Amino acid sequence: MSYQPPKSPTSAPAQSPFNPAWLLAGLVASSIAGVGSLLLVPQFSQVWASFGAELPALTACLQAYPWAPCLLPVAVLAVWVAAPRARRDRWACAFGVFAGMAAIALMLVALYLPIFVLAS
Repeated sequence: MSYQPPKSPTSAPAQSPFNPAWLLAGLVASSIAGVGSLLLVPQFSQVWASFGAELPALTACLQAYPWAPCLLPVAVLAVWVAAPRARRDRWACAFGVFAGMAAIALMLVALYLPIFVLAS
């Protein structure tokens, strides 16, 4: 009889299961910025037209491209695809939430900037 070393059970490294709630949270947070832009910019455009003054560059850019924040959910999906498999859900959520919050903050600044410029 020959010596046979003991065999240990082989197991694959632990994979984190796909959790769609993280991805969905990132998509929803970024979608709010896109929908908000499409709903708010046309209403503010009427107010800006009544001013008769030249718009600041940030506001003019938002008025010309109100659909740009709608691309954020696509960026969230791109982050989800490009991220390491073990953490992709949380990375997509974090990117979607932070990008959505940043887009909303930047959009609010751009919407109210003509009013502040006119007041000064």
